[in-house]
Amino acid sequence: MNNQEGINTKSNKKKWIWGCGGCLGIFIILAIIFGACSAVFVNSVDEEVNGTKEEQKKNKETSEKRYKVGDDVTIKDVQFKLVDAYYTDERNEFADVEADKVLVVDMEIKNNGDEDIPVGTDVKAYADGKQLESYPVDDELLDGLSPGRSIQGKTGFAITGNPKKLELEFSPFADFSGTKAIYNLEP
Repeated sequence: MNNQEGINTKSNKKKWIWGCGGCLGIFIILAIIFGACSAVFVNSVDEEVNGTKEEQKKNKETSEKRYKVGDDVTIKDVQFKLVDAYYTDERNEFADVEADKVLVVDMEIKNNGDEDIPVGTDVKAYADGKQLESYPVDDELLDGLSPGRSIQGKTGFAITGNPKKLELEFSPFADFSGTKAIYNLEP
């Protein structure tokens, strides 16, 4: 009987080792499969958000270049053209901000994509590196744009003092790549 107990004990130990070892092995294999699948998913999401390596290179070049009035720029299916930039004497009595000068930016935007896009919120102006507050002007561009359509309109910015350098920054609202087109302004 003593011999029988020894055999049963060894048999129980083998079952326990194979049972735990089998579970551990299956867990490791599943972890490897899950890790591989998530890496593929992360790469595809990264490419969807930031674009391919070629697109990223083009986006970097677009962000580094400086544009001027009349230049066309296309970022992620949105074509932008700065038509004009000038000061206006018109003032809006209901404006919340006081302005020494009002910079009016006239622009044209075309949607070359497959979905509607918001327009008007995708431009910012800077005076000597400081972001300017928006200022209400006639023909204010704040709308949605269907695929294959274009729109032209204006946006105003309040300027105080006499800045030495004015810039306009365009970045499509729905673009998450961080690409910007920067225009040097000389109104």
